[in-house]
Amino acid sequence: MNLNTPIAVAACIALICSAVFCLELGGYVGEEELGVKSVAVQDEPWRFITFMFTHGGIGHLLTNIIGLILVGILAWEMGIRSSAFLAVFVGAGILTVVPAVLLGGPYTFVGASAGVAGLFGATSVEFKRYGFPVLPIFAIFALAFAAPSMIEVWYTGSAIAAMTTFMHLSALVIGASLAFGYRVGRVLVR
Repeated sequence: MNLNTPIAVAACIALICSAVFCLELGGYVGEEELGVKSVAVQDEPWRFITFMFTHGGIGHLLTNIIGLILVGILAWEMGIRSSAFLAVFVGAGILTVVPAVLLGGPYTFVGASAGVAGLFGATSVEFKRYGFPVLPIFAIFALAFAAPSMIEVWYTGSAIAAMTTFMHLSALVIGASLAFGYRVGRVLVR
């Protein structure tokens, strides 16, 4: 059995997220210690990684794990390398929160959804290899990621939900850009 697959990487990320969540439930760590926020990143830059593994509740965790497994299967079927899968997850996660943190908002960001959204953005670009149009597939992924928080914005006017919508859509674009840049670079090198 080959463990060097996107599915194995997704399972490892899900396992780490689950372990951190158990530590959170036990009171050993919390969002405030692992999440990324403006006031802490200068002294604790490791938060740009740890925020992806902590979650705001069981629903948040399960949604991200389901997304990870789905995109892991999709990436595996498309032949995406596990190293590229991990690079997009981490890269999209970090690149999505950096602008929000630099703006100095009061929020603490947690969760794997930026990385997961980035992976869905990257896989949407890969659909082109199979003759599918990229934009409709990207639009479906964008709607899936943005709809829940857009509904919350509509009904409550929540600034946090609006920020979440913007960040998920940004992560999709970042993931698609990373995949597109990789494809263009691969063509240029040949």
